[in-house]
Amino acid sequence: MLGNYDINIDVEHLSTDYVHPMQGLALLVLLLSEHDPTHWEMSCDEWNQTRVEILSDQNHTPDAKEYLIDYFYTKVPDPNCKSWQLGRK
Repeated sequence: MLGNYDINIDVEHLSTDYVHPMQGLALLVLLLSEHDPTHWEMSCDEWNQTRVEILSDQNHTPDAKEYLIDYFYTKVPDPNCKSWQLGRK
């Protein structure tokens, strides 16, 4: 390979922003079929630990605490999950 070769690339005229519409559609379909952001779970122990943290947080009103605890409880798949007894026995 003899000779002079110009390896300079004119970067101003390169376009990497173009995505074919079908590629975008395929990516969207893949994301929607593989990912459900509202479906997640926590164990009964995790819920109880979170419950204790929420109850001890002074930055929330009692109504907000109740809402958060109830919301996180909906993420516990165990129907027999009971809350820990807090305080002295």
